[in-house]
Amino acid sequence: MDLVLLIAAFGVFFLVSAAEQRVERERRRISEATPSGTGHQLSHYELAYLSGGPRRAANTALAVLATAGAVRVSRASLVTPVHGAHPSSEPIEQAVLDALAARPGGYRASELRRALESHPALLSLAGGLEARGLIVREDAFGAAWRRRDRLKLAVCGALGYLVLLVLLTAIGVAGQESYLFGTFLISGFAAISGVAALLRQRRRLRNVLTREGRDVLVSARDYHRRGVRDHRTLVTAVGIPVALYGLSDLDDRTLCDGLSAGDPNGDCAGSCGSHGGEGTTYGSDSYGGLDFGGGSSSCGAGSSSGGGSSCGGGSSCGGGSSGS
Repeated sequence: MDLVLLIAAFGVFFLVSAAEQRVERERRRISEATPSGTGHQLSHYELAYLSGGPRRAANTALAVLATAGAVRVSRASLVTPVHGAHPSSEPIEQAVLDALAARPGGYRASELRRALESHPALLSLAGGLEARGLIVREDAFGAAWRRRDRLKLAVCGALGYLVLLVLLTAIGVAGQESYLFGTFLISGFAAISGVAALLRQRRRLRNVLTREGRDVLVSARDYHRRGVRDHRTLVTAVGIPVALYGLSDLDDRTLCDGLSAGDPNGDCAGSCGSHGGEGTTYGSDSYGGLDFGGGSSSCGAGSSSGGGSSCGGGSSCGGGSSGS
């Protein structure tokens, strides 16, 4: 009997392993395609979306507008327009100004970010990055998520089999031969590795950056080193640092605190990755951190894993690279 249970334990283990491999193959088919090798000249708002999704893009616009004197951010995180501010040629900045103009009394920064999440200006940023192959389109991981659901069933089966072994041992049906220890060991390993696989794949499937997108972001961070200030333009002094590294890279700590107030995982609290709505993560060459509703991640300038990029004027860029 124990030998039969041992063979079944091996079967459960291989079932869980095969189920995860199917998820991973589908995920890699979508997000790990070989980079095109072409250069990508990105604006600071495109880099912001690539780094942290709609939240980071909105924070970048707020930081730029506040530094330029077009909006005012109080210590209590209230964002209000400044009378006489000129319209902006940047769609996302104009979206912020329009939202504030339509609401007397202003917005809390967190409310304003939520109000802008589905704005056409942000949707256009996402669409452009999708078209370049830097982020995965919304429904591309559908098959991978369905395969993950099958992995979940396999893991439930592994856990159920482990419970069955305990019951059979308790009533004396199992345990008569020397195979039982190995059976428990393999079954336990299948269950634990299966749960770990579920968590790992959930994290990876929530990250919408493609391999090329991660390479571009690493290249941009390598070119625009964290803490290195270029005060020639507002874009290079404020826009690019916030886009790539978050509000914590602002020189103005009062502004950083004001925009982060009410968000326990805000950039000024030290988190650096970003989490957009609906559990979507952006912005790292590892698999994204969270700062829009839970968790945090450490960040840095990013290691160079691909070709550099050339930037000119006030524009920012992430050069296409063919990193591994």
